[in-house]
Amino acid sequence: MTVAVLVNSAAGSGRQAGRIPAVLDALAAELPTRLLTATDAGQARRAVAEAIDQGVEGLVVVGGDGSLHNVLQVTAGRGVPVAVVPTGTCNDLADSLGLPADPVDAAHAVARAFAAGNLRSMDVARVDYPDGTRTWYATVLAAGYAASVSQRGGRLRWPRGMRRYDLAAVLELPRFRGRVYTVTLDGVPATLPAVLFAVGNTRRFGGKLYVCPDAEIDDGLLDVTTQGPNSVPATLGTTLRLFNGVRSATDTSTRRFGVRRIEMRDAGLVTFADGEALGPPPFTVTCVAGALSVPKVGEHG
Repeated sequence: MTVAVLVNSAAGSGRQAGRIPAVLDALAAELPTRLLTATDAGQARRAVAEAIDQGVEGLVVVGGDGSLHNVLQVTAGRGVPVAVVPTGTCNDLADSLGLPADPVDAAHAVARAFAAGNLRSMDVARVDYPDGTRTWYATVLAAGYAASVSQRGGRLRWPRGMRRYDLAAVLELPRFRGRVYTVTLDGVPATLPAVLFAVGNTRRFGGKLYVCPDAEIDDGLLDVTTQGPNSVPATLGTTLRLFNGVRSATDTSTRRFGVRRIEMRDAGLVTFADGEALGPPPFTVTCVAGALSVPKVGEHG
C-alpha cells in the first residue's frame, strides 16, 4: 500500500525536528510513501483531502495531537487508515494507541502494521453546532480548569515541553471555585457542579492527566468526568492523583458517566479538544463508533 506522509516540523516547538529524516527513512523502509507539502493548517487539510481523492491507501501524520486534530477534520469517516508518529508536546493519542514514545521507533511500528494490514477501528467524537458546522476530535474535550490549563500552557514560553503545563496547572488553580454545567446525557437533563469537566474518547489529556481512566477507544462511548467543586487544597490533591491515574476511595467529588451523546448548553464556555481551542457551546458531542481506522500496535485504550 502507498501511504501519504504529512510532516509538521513545528510540532512540540520543533524539539524533534532533527529526528524527522530518520522517521521518513523508517517509513520508507517498509512502505511506498508520498510526502505531502503544506505550510499551514489549511494547506495541510487540502493536501490530505486531495491525496484521499487520488486514492492514497493510508496517511501518516508526523506531529502531535494538534496535527492529527487538524487532518481529522477531513479524514473522519473517509475509510482511509490514519497513523500518528509522535513528535508533539503531549502526544496523548499516540499513548492511547500504544505507540512507542520515540518517534523513530513509532515510525517503524506504524510502518510494519500498515505493511501487514494490521489495523483496528477507533471511535471519534463529533461536535455539532446549531449552525450546522462540526468539528471532530480523537482524545479529550476539556472545559473549566483543564481547558484553562491548556490555554495558559499554550501561551507560556518557559519552561519548555510538558513542564509549562505543570506550571500552568499551579498558576490557574487559585482562580477556580467551580461552576454548574448544564448538560443532557443521552437525553437525560442534568446540572453538574464541577471545577474540572472533561468528555473523553481516550484516557489522557495534557500529556499526563488521566482524567478519563475508564475510557476505551472502541467501546462506542464517551466518558464524562467531573471533579469538584472543592477547596484549593482538595482540588490540588485530586488533580495530582489524576496526573498519575490514581483513584482515591475517599474522593467523593469526582463523578464519571459513560454516554453516547452529550449536549452542552453553557454559552461562552472555554473548551479545548485534542489541545486545540474549540468554538464555545451550545453544541452536541456524539461518539461515532469506528469512524477511524488506525494501525494496531498496542492495547492501551
